[in-house]
Amino acid sequence: MPVDPKTSPLWGHIVELRQRVLRSLFWLALFMGLSFPFSDHALKYLGTKAGVPLVFTTPTEAFWVTLKVSLFMGAVLGYPFVLYEIWRFVSPGLYRREKKNVLLWILGGTLFFTLGVAFSNFVALPSALRFLVGFGEKEGLQAFMSVDRTVAFELRFLFVFGLIFELPLLMALATAKGWITPEKFRKGRRWALVGNAVAASILSPTQDFLNMMIMFVPLVILYEAGILFSLWTARKGQKNVPTVSSRSRVFL
Repeated sequence: MPVDPKTSPLWGHIVELRQRVLRSLFWLALFMGLSFPFSDHALKYLGTKAGVPLVFTTPTEAFWVTLKVSLFMGAVLGYPFVLYEIWRFVSPGLYRREKKNVLLWILGGTLFFTLGVAFSNFVALPSALRFLVGFGEKEGLQAFMSVDRTVAFELRFLFVFGLIFELPLLMALATAKGWITPEKFRKGRRWALVGNAVAASILSPTQDFLNMMIMFVPLVILYEAGILFSLWTARKGQKNVPTVSSRSRVFL
C-alpha cells in the first residue's frame, strides 16, 4: 500500500522549514518597514562620513539608496529574530546540553557581528574614506561622489567587518566539533598570516594598501583571540563529557 508523502516525517520537516523561512522573511520585512521612516537620518549619517557633499545623478537614485539603507537596517535589527527561527527549527532534534550550547553560539555570533559593525563604523570606515578622498584631493581632483555608490561602499564595509569578527567564534566552533585542535591553530600561525593577507585583499572594497591593512591587522588579532577561544572550548569540552542520563532528548 503506497504511503502518503504528506504523512512522512520528511514532509513535516519540509513544511516546518517553509514556515520558518516565511517567518524569517516576515521579520526582515517588518523591521525594514519600521526602519524606513528613520532611513533619512541614517542616510545623512552615512553621508557625513565621506567628508564631502554627496550627489545623485539620476531621478531614482535617492529613492533606491534609501531603500538600500532601510534593507540594511532591517537586516541588522531582524538578525536575532532570524537566528531564533533557525534555532526553533533545529532545537527539536537536539539534546538538552546541545540546546544550551546552540543558544550560546547564536548569542555569541550576534555579539561578534555587532562588534565588527561597530569597529568598522567608528574606526575602519572613517580611516578608509579619509585616505581615499584625501588621496584624490592631493592629486588635484575634486570629489564628485554619487550617493548610491558611496553608501553602497560603506554598507559593504560594515557588513564585511561584521563577518570578519566572527572568526574567533568559528575557530571555537571548529574545536567544539572536533575538526581541529588549538595546537594546530598555534602551529598554523604562518599559514594564517598568508591566508589573512589573501582574505584582506579579496574582502577589501578597494585594493589599496591602507584598506588592506585595515582588514589585515584585525584579522591577525582575531586569529590570536580565536586560539584563546579554541583553548577555552577544548577545556570546557573535557569537563563536560556527556553521560547516558544527559543524552535524553528534550523536544519543544
